[in-house]
Amino acid sequence: MDVAAPVTADTLKSARASATALRDWIVERALPLWSTIGFDAQRGVFQERLDWSGRPVETVPRRAMVQARQIYVFAHAAHLGWFPEGGRLAEIAMSSLLQKFREADGGSGGFAFSVSTEGRVVSTARDAYAHAFILFAIAWLYRLNGDPRLIGHADETIAFIDAALEDRAHGGLYDQSPVQDRNKRQNPHMHLLEAYLALEGAAPGRGYGERAKSLVDLFKAHLFREDPGVLLEYFAEDWSAHPDPLKRGVFEPGHHFEWVWLLAEYEKLTGEDMRRWILPLDGIARRNGLAEDGMIFDEVDSEMRVLKRSHRIWPHTEAAKAAVARWEMGDDASPRFAAAMIDALRTGFLDRPFVGGWTDHISADGSPLVDYAPASSLYHLFLATAETSRAFPRSPPAEPQES
Repeated sequence: MDVAAPVTADTLKSARASATALRDWIVERALPLWSTIGFDAQRGVFQERLDWSGRPVETVPRRAMVQARQIYVFAHAAHLGWFPEGGRLAEIAMSSLLQKFREADGGSGGFAFSVSTEGRVVSTARDAYAHAFILFAIAWLYRLNGDPRLIGHADETIAFIDAALEDRAHGGLYDQSPVQDRNKRQNPHMHLLEAYLALEGAAPGRGYGERAKSLVDLFKAHLFREDPGVLLEYFAEDWSAHPDPLKRGVFEPGHHFEWVWLLAEYEKLTGEDMRRWILPLDGIARRNGLAEDGMIFDEVDSEMRVLKRSHRIWPHTEAAKAAVARWEMGDDASPRFAAAMIDALRTGFLDRPFVGGWTDHISADGSPLVDYAPASSLYHLFLATAETSRAFPRSPPAEPQES
């Protein structure tokens, strides 16, 4: 795909049209569906997934991560004025998250990984990835309603992360507590950075920005490899090469794009110039992570060999966010790239097989690899919609010409 053409009025018009179409889909189709069929009003929790007919799948456990992601979505939607009812749903679901996923001692013991439909704990594991999203949800709900108790819950959750998940010898986080695998992944660290940036934006001056800095420092020291300029996914406990040869050198273009946006947000917060890392992350993902039809590969290795030619929905949302970040940094090619990624979402994933839903994962030839729509994808879709709508707003109607 040619992404180097300079920006033109037609290019910006195309980006605005694509961003508007995505926003209309979110507001008119996705949010109404996932706030009704996708919300268990009797129990005050969001559904984990919808089956191929668009009905809730009641037989799978409900994960804390999914509850937190949906709380974020509906709090942010209410904050933007796109879906005012979302604030009420987010508050109900937050109350349920605090009640159903924690022990009787409150926040000091962290959050269970999953509960049953009836609210009984299924997995007691304390997952680093899930706790990052719980903080993210708290930040956005606090931004919406200003309830000071939420900041208390955030600080309790951070204290648990520090005590139970942090590796004091080598830095960073273990995947879960109790620790089962001492090897590490970049993914929980990325989302914890996202959470701290959101908390600093919602409640500045409480040390969340300093915590974000420590994770960016970890990114610079261990996660990003300047030669060949990739963000690795898997590591040994001490941040050396992962002991499994199949996991060494693996990177996901979607995570490259996700870090582009996060580092740009960090630059806005601190004023630190992050181009040294943003440019190679974005460039390698665009050059080596896209199929000929513009879809994003699931996995590539550091030799730039494609490991998985399948396509998930979320990397395309992250590429659209990265395009916004690069556009704000002065990259004239980014509106066209943003439009291409939104169009890939709309033609390859959305409203399949039912309106307001999506196919989360497809093969290289476009065939579905799953038979349900996971609620977890709405977080990616909504944040990309918010960012592209902000950067490429709906064009005002043309003023009538005088006759």
